[in-house]
Amino acid sequence: MGQSSITVIDPNQNYNYSRQNTTQEVEEQIKRAFKQASPQGRLTRDKFNEALGIFESIQLKRLRDTPLADRLFQLLDRVRCKYRLQGEEGYITEREYLEGITTLINNKDKRITYSFQMIDKNKDNKIDFQEFYDFVKDSWLSAFRLLGEKVCSGQNQYQLTQSKINAWAQGQLNKLYTQVQEIFMKFAQQSNSMDPLVFKQWVLSNEFGFIKAELGNESVQIPLHLYRLEEK
Repeated sequence: MGQSSITVIDPNQNYNYSRQNTTQEVEEQIKRAFKQASPQGRLTRDKFNEALGIFESIQLKRLRDTPLADRLFQLLDRVRCKYRLQGEEGYITEREYLEGITTLINNKDKRITYSFQMIDKNKDNKIDFQEFYDFVKDSWLSAFRLLGEKVCSGQNQYQLTQSKINAWAQGQLNKLYTQVQEIFMKFAQQSNSMDPLVFKQWVLSNEFGFIKAELGNESVQIPLHLYRLEEK
């Protein structure tokens, strides 16, 4: 199916990203994104995903409809999550949204911390291989789902359906598993897990930083962590 890949960014590449907006303008855009998504003053999971369009509006990477979006919602909603009744829907307040998004935009160290916490599902302060692979797998499948939506919504010169693209991505999971295992063990080594320091080394290495699904001239890129939101 054309070209598809797990793409590694060249850490020596010169990126010319420059944010055009002032801090005050960005803050106003964040507030506006919240109010547009939720006039009631709180964001449920689907509305939070919608409000993450703020990143694209200020020329940062897309987080909407990605596993990072879902994990970020869980992270910002973590306090109430401890006391929520089974089946009760979670939500994020305006203050939590403003503080969380502003932190992500302005504080790159916090981006690493947030990324670690989002992948560390069982909250034992380390990421084992299964946690790492599950997140990468979700990102891989999400990338091809979004690619399928993009391809099938246009003229679709490839005559492909969403289900065929999804099935192709599923068929590559064994190969993906092997590649992820190699990357993980390169950093985890004998410990078989990533603590916060090792995780940071992986993030800063810029190795295996995102999933890129491609078909002809169409492509979708999904980040595997939050650190390099400026780089496209």
